[in-house]
Amino acid sequence: MFSIFQKPHPFIFNSASIVIPGIFTFLLIFIFKPLGFNSLPINYVLAFALGFGLIASSLVLISVKLLKFTFPKWMDEDAWTLGKEVFLIFTVLILIAFTIFIIFLGIDIADSSPFALFRMVFIKTLLFSAFPILFMVLFEQYNYQRTQLKEAVDLSQKVTHEKNSHAFTHSIRAENGQLVLQLASKEILWAQSDGNYLDLYYINEANEIKKELIRNRLKNLADQLPDDSFFHCHKSYLINLNHIQKVQGNARNFEVILRYANVSIPVARSKSAELKEKINHNF
Repeated sequence: MFSIFQKPHPFIFNSASIVIPGIFTFLLIFIFKPLGFNSLPINYVLAFALGFGLIASSLVLISVKLLKFTFPKWMDEDAWTLGKEVFLIFTVLILIAFTIFIIFLGIDIADSSPFALFRMVFIKTLLFSAFPILFMVLFEQYNYQRTQLKEAVDLSQKVTHEKNSHAFTHSIRAENGQLVLQLASKEILWAQSDGNYLDLYYINEANEIKKELIRNRLKNLADQLPDDSFFHCHKSYLINLNHIQKVQGNARNFEVILRYANVSIPVARSKSAELKEKINHNF
């Protein structure tokens, strides 16, 4: 049951992510007049609706920015899941409910104890928001994944045939400059970061995959290889573009499958546009 919350989910944060909650809050208060607003004159309801709409949008912006600053690893877009999305949404809802409670308490609009007021605001905020939030999350996932799958199919069609790479030989060196391997471009498949080391995967004359552990950083290796054939697609991966066999898409990012290897290599969301540009240019 809980495995569903580990499913990849797109981290979508743009102007619509800020504006839509504000519009929804405005319409909710102005049309349905919850939390005692039905006892107020229409001009007061309009003013409160506008005010709370602005508060909702501001809290969305502040919450995401603050969480990204405070917990950058947890907020990593390439590791975003459905569970994190739900947690983020309900964190914002709790902040909105608490802000409404403070405002109501300050202007003394409710004839009840602070605890009863908080309980009423908290419960009604969640009840009124549950359905539209669920709809928004499911729609986001469906729409983004559909777009990703279509783009992945288009990219895969362009890399159907293996491209002949230039017969350049590259000297692969360790961090101290020591020569480790000499490989042709077509022999290098991918490299994977492992702290201060990296695993370099390559093929021999019999098309067998070999692995070499090298003391070096992935960025240094990327600097040794031509960027028209090799792509630092993720903080932990460097791939040979000429060996891409297939591009896959999920609800979070792209993945590439390389020839000779049955492994999925992730592409960071920040690198997706560059991957598309390189495939469109090289194939």
